[in-house]
Amino acid sequence: MSVISAGQLRHRVTVYTASTAVDTYGQRSQTLTVGPTIYAEVRATGASEIGYGDGAAMRTQYQIRIRWRTGVNAGIDATAQLEYRGDRLQVQGLVREREEEDVMLIDAVRVA
Repeated sequence: MSVISAGQLRHRVTVYTASTAVDTYGQRSQTLTVGPTIYAEVRATGASEIGYGDGAAMRTQYQIRIRWRTGVNAGIDATAQLEYRGDRLQVQGLVREREEEDVMLIDAVRVA
């Protein structure tokens, strides 16, 4: 079994897990709970501009590699958000790099 070397994990990422609750009126509301701060390798993989009716926004894609530890990273799914250098990133997908390794690839996007 091989893992990411500690030298590659030079960025800190805070995980925000999402949970949904129903209020007294039957409306669903999503809340984010602060989870663990983990070490990761973060790379910007691309950027694009999105046009809206009254302006434009910049969309930046990131690929984040972490060591997968079941107890610590269990809350990371497609509804989670990550905080990296003060920016919130929305998780788009999770892929295990190789089945025999404890390395998880997270695709995320920041829209500003």
